[in-house]
Amino acid sequence: MTERMGIREIREHLGDRVNAAHHLGEPTVIERNGHPFAVLVPYTWWEQRRNTEGQGTLAPWRALPRGPSPPA
Repeated sequence: MTERMGIREIREHLGDRVNAAHHLGEPTVIERNGHPFAVLVPYTWWEQRRNTEGQGTLAPWRALPRGPSPPA
């Protein structure tokens, strides 16, 4: 089951959700203002996808913006 939690709620339950990801393989969708913002997934899942980069899984992840651009 995929758990969904807001930013404030995940702060209170982070240890539990990290354990659920690691031991049970349960992802957690982290929401901000009711919209999906990030996902906490098991490290082994992420590592497997990272290693298959370029095969249509997470190839675009490196191209994602990393926050606001510095002023010019």
